[in-house]
Amino acid sequence: MNCSIVIRAYNEEKHIGRLLEGIQQQTVRDVEIILVDSGSTDDTIAIAESFGARVVRIPSDEFTFGRSLNFGGPDSEARVGCHCSAHVYPVYPIGWNVCCVRLKMSRWL
Repeated sequence: MNCSIVIRAYNEEKHIGRLLEGIQQQTVRDVEIILVDSGSTDDTIAIAESFGARVVRIPSDEFTFGRSLNFGGPDSEARVGCHCSAHVYPVYPIGWNVCCVRLKMSRWL
């Protein structure tokens, strides 16, 4: 596993597909996608799963931006990772390369 990408999401069906398509177009291959969902009631989870993302759920009452991103890290398989929100997307095909290299870690904190 080259890189784990932890994505926080809540009702992001309008955006999550574009992000996941962009991840597939990156030059970094063999990435693990972990979606941390905080109670979505739309198709966010179904869309993410259709792209092979692993879904981790965080109770809505325990949600904070930082906690949600850290929630998916401990279960990741990669030693390199990055975080993002579901409504962002890579503009260039090397965007995750830079992100993953800069965030080298021996373990998630």
